[in-house]
Amino acid sequence: MQCVILCAGFATRLRPLTLDCPKHLLPIAGRPMLDHLLDRLAASGIGTGVLVTNHRFAGNFKEWYESDSHAVELRILDDGTETNETRLGSIGDLRFALEAADVQEDFVLVNGDNLFTFS
Repeated sequence: MQCVILCAGFATRLRPLTLDCPKHLLPIAGRPMLDHLLDRLAASGIGTGVLVTNHRFAGNFKEWYESDSHAVELRILDDGTETNETRLGSIGDLRFALEAADVQEDFVLVNGDNLFTFS
C-alpha cells in the first residue's frame, strides 16, 4: 500500500510565515511537519507514495526531499497551479495525483498538514 499526500494549498491564513515556505515544511519540534507525518506513515507500514503540491512551492518540496533521507519514498508532483484562485482543490489534486502517478493499488490519503499519533 502507498500514500497520497495532499500539499497543494497556499496557506494564505498563515502569512507571513508561508510567504516563502509551505506550511507542511514549517518546523515542529525542530523538524519539518512533513517529516513527522512520514514517520507515522512508515510506522504504519507505508513505504512509498506521491506528494502533490502546487507550482509555487514545488521547488521547496523537491529541495526538502533531496536534502535528506526520509521514512517514505516519495514522488513529488507539481499540479501546475500558481495562485489560490487557480488551485485544483483536494479532489482535483487527488485525481491529478492518481492519474499522474498511475496509482492502481489501494492507498492511504492524508493531508500534508495533519499530525497524528496513531498507526
